[in-house]
Amino acid sequence: MSEEKQAKWGILGTANIAKKALVPGIRDAESSELYAVGSRDGARAEQFAEEFGFPRSYGSYEGLLDDPRVEFVYIPLPNHLHHKWSIEAAQKGKHVLCEKPLALNTEEVKEMFAAADENDVKLMEGFMYRFHPQVQRVKELIERGEIGEPKFFRGAFSFPMVAQDREEDIRWKEEMGGGSVMDLGTYSINTVRFLFGEEPSRVFARSAHHPDHTAEAETQAIIEFPDGKTATFDSSFLLSDRANYEVASASGSIRASNTYGPGKGKRVNIEIIRGASRELETLEPVNEYALEVDELVNAAREEGKALITREDSINNARVLDAIKESAEKEAWVKV
Repeated sequence: MSEEKQAKWGILGTANIAKKALVPGIRDAESSELYAVGSRDGARAEQFAEEFGFPRSYGSYEGLLDDPRVEFVYIPLPNHLHHKWSIEAAQKGKHVLCEKPLALNTEEVKEMFAAADENDVKLMEGFMYRFHPQVQRVKELIERGEIGEPKFFRGAFSFPMVAQDREEDIRWKEEMGGGSVMDLGTYSINTVRFLFGEEPSRVFARSAHHPDHTAEAETQAIIEFPDGKTATFDSSFLLSDRANYEVASASGSIRASNTYGPGKGKRVNIEIIRGASRELETLEPVNEYALEVDELVNAAREEGKALITREDSINNARVLDAIKESAEKEAWVKV
C-alpha cells in the first residue's frame, strides 16, 4: 500500500502491550503507520513518541481523538475504561481496535457496537491469536474430519504474577476489571467457541483469590454445549507459564502449544494424535498483531465485516458473564 494511503494509527495510553505488541504490529502491517500517542501524562506521551517514532503526542486522550488525521485508534487501557473510550473514539469518527475483553459485561459490549454503528465506524476486539495460522490450521483439521467429531476441549492459560513481583499490576484490581478470567480465561472461551462453531448452553466455575488482592487469582470452569460437547479450562495468576489447548474425539486429538501470543519470530507446533500415530506440524512465525491491524483497516476501507465480529464479541461476553456468575453462586448457570 502506498505511503499516502497508509492508515494513521493513534494509541490511547502507553501500556506494555502497546510497546511490545501493537507498536511492532502497526510497523509491520502493510496497511498502516504509527502516527500519534495520547496519555494523561504529557511527558510520558512525548517520551513514548520519541522512543517508538510517533510524529505526534498528546497529553490527553481527548487531544488524540480530536486530531482529524487519526483514522484508527488502538485501546490498551485497563478493562474498565474500554467501554468509555471506545465510545468516545467512535463518536469522533475513529475506527477502534480494543483489547480483549472488550468490556466488563455484555450490555457494555452492545453499547460499544451501537456507538460504532451510529457513527459508521468499525469496532473489533483484539483477539490477535485468531489471525495466527496455528488456530486456523486446527480449525481446518477439525472441519476436514481429521480426528472425527470433536467432543472435548481442554484449555490452559496461566503465568505466575505473584512470583514475578507484580503486586501493583492492574490485573489484581477487581474495580478495574481485573482477574484471571478476564485476562486469560477469555482466550479459552473464545477458542472453544471458534473451534466448535457453537455457542455454550451452560457453565460451572470455581474461583480462588490471593489474600492480598481483590480480583480473583485463578478459575477452573466447565462449559457444556447443546449437542453434548464439553470444554474445561483454567486461568491463573499463580501457576507457571502455560498457553495451550487440546481438542479430543473418540478417535484422536489435536494439541496446540505456545498458543496465545508466541511472539514474532517464534515457530509454533500442532500435534495430531490418532491412536499410536503422532504427527507434528511446525508453523512458520508470523506477526499476528500486524495481521490483526491489516484486518481492521481492510474491513473499514472495503466496508466489509472484520474477522472478529460483533456477534462473536457479544457471545463471548455472555459466556464471561455466566462464568463470573457461576463462580459467585457456586452453581451451574445458563448462558
